[in-house]
Amino acid sequence: MKRTIAILLTLFPFFCSAEDNFLHMMVQGKYILVGKALDSNVTYHGKVEITDNKGKLVVFRKINGRSTKGTATIEPALNGDAKVLRIRFKESEIKFEQTCMVGSDPDNYARISCYLYQPKVRTMQPGLEVLFNDHTAN
Repeated sequence: MKRTIAILLTLFPFFCSAEDNFLHMMVQGKYILVGKALDSNVTYHGKVEITDNKGKLVVFRKINGRSTKGTATIEPALNGDAKVLRIRFKESEIKFEQTCMVGSDPDNYARISCYLYQPKVRTMQPGLEVLFNDHTAN
């Protein structure tokens, strides 16, 4: 029994790393964004692209003609019981962060739903964004 536990504890980091690598690959792509602004009921739409640059996720956002670039990472949540996509970017020198759940749509593309907020700033009404695979993208 002790031997089995030791083997499982040795392999556990491998499985966690495999899940991170799978999500890292799964989230890369071009998306249509539908969102609701932070502390507002204003809605908007745009485009998002998530790419890999030397093992790091880079996020390009284009909303209402304004382009921003940010970063993304796969991070543990709920005391390590879940993995989330965390996106960080700046608009007009204001830092924003998103905590996103990653699922798949019926065609096995990533479907990403996010809470949008400013780090270390309390809000009663976070922003919301949903990313759908952009089948029209080149």
